[in-house]
Parts: sequence; structure tokens; C-alpha cells
Amino acid sequence: MSPPAADGNRGRVKTGLVGALVTVVAASALAVVATRSDGRPGRAATTAAVRQVVIPPPATTPPVTEAPAPPPVVSSSSSTSTTIAPPPTTAPRVATARPPAPAPVPLTPLTLTAALEQALGGVSGCLIVEDDGAAIFDHDSGSSFVPASSQKLLVAAAALSRLGPNFRFETKVLAARPPQDGSLDDAWLVGAGDPYLATPDYAGYLATRQRTVDLPLTPMAALADEFVARGVRAIPGGLHTDETRYQPERSVPSWKPSYVTEAEVGSLGALTVNEGLASWGPSQRVASDPAVSAATALGRLLSDRGVALPAPTGGGSAPPGAVVIATVRSAPLAQIVAGMLRASDNYVAEMLVKELDHQYGGPGLTAGGTARVVEEDGRLGVPVDGVHLADGSGLDIGNRATCRALLGALTLSRLAPFSVLDSGLAIAGRTGTLAKRYIGSPAEVRLAAKTGWINGAAAMVGRIAIQPTRRFALLVNGSFGWPAAEAIEDRIVALLTSGLTP
Repeated sequence: MSPPAADGNRGRVKTGLVGALVTVVAASALAVVATRSDGRPGRAATTAAVRQVVIPPPATTPPVTEAPAPPPVVSSSSSTSTTIAPPPTTAPRVATARPPAPAPVPLTPLTLTAALEQALGGVSGCLIVEDDGAAIFDHDSGSSFVPASSQKLLVAAAALSRLGPNFRFETKVLAARPPQDGSLDDAWLVGAGDPYLATPDYAGYLATRQRTVDLPLTPMAALADEFVARGVRAIPGGLHTDETRYQPERSVPSWKPSYVTEAEVGSLGALTVNEGLASWGPSQRVASDPAVSAATALGRLLSDRGVALPAPTGGGSAPPGAVVIATVRSAPLAQIVAGMLRASDNYVAEMLVKELDHQYGGPGLTAGGTARVVEEDGRLGVPVDGVHLADGSGLDIGNRATCRALLGALTLSRLAPFSVLDSGLAIAGRTGTLAKRYIGSPAEVRLAAKTGWINGAAAMVGRIAIQPTRRFALLVNGSFGWPAAEAIEDRIVALLTSGLTP
């Protein structure tokens, strides 16, 4: 512990107290100025701003409190020499005026740029921020990082460009000849890669979950209803499957096995139902043969409507010249893309990649489709240097993207064919992956974003509804879990909505 100050230092102590009080008052004033847009204090901005203030110690001279004592008088004689002490001084104490308190140092709040740099300190990742298309912050935006699910923006942009926002998948039932006397010899259920073909029970399950409540599902029951409308009452030869649109590839070869065993993504193929799942909920598992699962599901719906038929047969393809018995069309691609972005639907992303490979003349494989995504995005003007995709969903740790590329894909939303890249984003406090986040904060409703997360990789790419319109892309990689990733995202979002000037 330091010793107490001597009396001669009291003036210095009092002056220091005055300076400290001035600092507190000035910092309080800053806290009032640095508020969030909804009127509540922006805690991070205020605290950071106060930290920047340095009040130098006042330069003062200790006050004079008494007159100097006169020197002693010396008396001498031949035999002795005597020192006579001077009489006690009677000079009054001199009270000098206390020096004025130093003028307070002006408090300068952090700029948004400085605050973002502080927030990213020690973090491996990139961040780019634009206001109405003009860059106001750029931290390593050209470097490649694991993008997690944010790469779905790249997949969506390529699919919208190649297929068009009004493209629809068509699942059909074909037969060698039209039904006669209510009987159809046999029939082929032909898949077209519709990722959202669903039975009523699966649709009901998704409707109970906030994240997936509004997905644009394609009702398989419509196929069964059309059979009945055409008077079909029996299919003696049963249903056969045709999934020849894509070469069978049930998952991505480089994925962790747990993605399949834990049903992170359902079984892939041109003919699937219920997103490739055999069961869902607590006992979720993938379908071992998604085409047969789809034919079985349709057979059950037909049986419920009084149509007699045996168990389905897998493999093969519809005969040449077959006639159409029933057709069900998906929602427009723009709506499917919106569902994928809002709910971060891994299955849809993987199926769109396969369709892209098919559209370019390929066999409908993931590797071909991801190459087409990068090619198509580059043609659109997205800066694809440093982009490498191993899958469509972002689950693969071999994926790489840059903040610059992701923001480039989002920026395409200003063009009419790509508007769903913005309107389809999850909305903070309302929909999709952001339905339960940022409630009660300045970001609520104002933030719309595509989020992403796998172990060690977090991402957020989005738009903030302020003036001017703010768009940003954030990627963070490292050894951390979800709580740490969420904290980083929250810190950046708080600053982007704080009202700090660039």
C-alpha cells in the first residue's frame, strides 16, 4: 500500500480529484451521445469510446503555505561560542490561490472502422462492409476461408442464372398406354430432381417447426389425386422407379460419415421424397433407396384412395413413347431458393448442384455441379478467385470462399432475376435461422442474413435496413464452439447497427 500523502501534497490530491470528476462527467456525456438507433445506450460503443480517452495529469506547483525561517544567530566570545536560536516566526500563513482545473480533453468516440478492427482483433477471418455499394470497411476480404452454409448464396445465384427464377421441377407418372376400364398395366414414377416433393405427414411435421414452417413443398398427394381423376382403380404391374436424370450418388464422398448416419442430409437422387429421409423427428434416418421410398410413398397414397397395386419395383426407366398419366410441378425456383436460404436447407443446396450439372450436360454429380456454380458465378461478375466448392450445402470442410465473393453474390439481388437473394434471407427475430436471435435489439427486423455454422467456421452475409443500405459479409474460422461463434457475430452486428460513423 502507498503511504498517505504528506500535507504539502494536499493541493495536488484535490486537483487530481477535480480532473477525475471532469473525466467521469465527460464520459457520461459521451455515453448519452453514443446511443443505439432505438434510443438505448450502445454498450459496446460507449465502453470502447471511453477507453480511448486519456486524461494527462495536471501540471501544478505545490502551493506555498508558510514563510521561510530566518537563519540562526551566532554569538562568539573569547572563551565560548554560542549559537542562539532565532525567535519563533510570527509571519502569517500565506494562502495562495489554487490553480484552475485543467480543461477537459475532448472525447472522440470510436469510428465504426476502428470499432470493427478492435472487434476482429485476434480473429482469423474476413469482413467487408458496404453502404449503398461503396466499401466502408475491408478486412482481408480477398482471403479464402471455410464458408459453411453462407456458400448457399453462391449456389443460389448460379441456379437462378442458369435455370431462371420461374423454373419448375416436374415429377411425372408415365405408362406404356393409357388406362383401360380403370386399369393401368404398370407405371413409372419419373424423378426430375424436385428437392421438396413431400407426403402430407412430412409436410405436417415441417409445419410444426418455426424454421421450416413456410417451405414451398410439392404435394405428392396431387399425383395420387390425378390418378383417381383419370379413373384408375388398379395397377396390376405396380409402380416402377426412374431416377435416370442423375447418376446415383447418395451423398458427397468427402463428407464425414456422421452426416449420413445422423441424417444431417437425406439420401440424394433424381427421385426422392421427404428430402431423402425414411423417418424424421427424434428417430430421423436417411432412406437407403430414395427412389423406392418415393414409389412406396405414392403407392400408399394411391391405396388410401382405393387404387389396388403391389409393392413397387426399383430400377429401370420408362419405355420410349410412354404417355403421361399424372404430373405435379414444384413451386418456382425463386421460392425454392428462398426456402433454402431462410432455413439453410442443406438438402435443397445439394440437389440444386446436381441439377446444375445436368443442365450443363453432365451426369448430375456433385463434383460437376460445384464446378458449374463457380463458373456461372464468375460469368455473373462475382469475384470467384479463391473460391472452391466441394459440395453445395457448405458442410464439407474442404469448401473455401472469400468475403468478397459472398458479398458479390448478395449484391446481385439488386437485379430483378436475383431479387430473392435478398428477399429470401432469414429476418432477425422473425424467420428462419434468425427467428430467435436479436429480439429486442436494434438488429431485430432490420437485419436479414444468410447464416452459416459448422464446427470451427461461422458466417453471416446480409443486409441491414438503414440509410444508406448496408451489406456485409463475415467469415470466421478457428477452434471454437457455437457459443463463441455466436458471440463474434453478435459483436459485429451490434457495431453495424450502432449508429457509429465510418
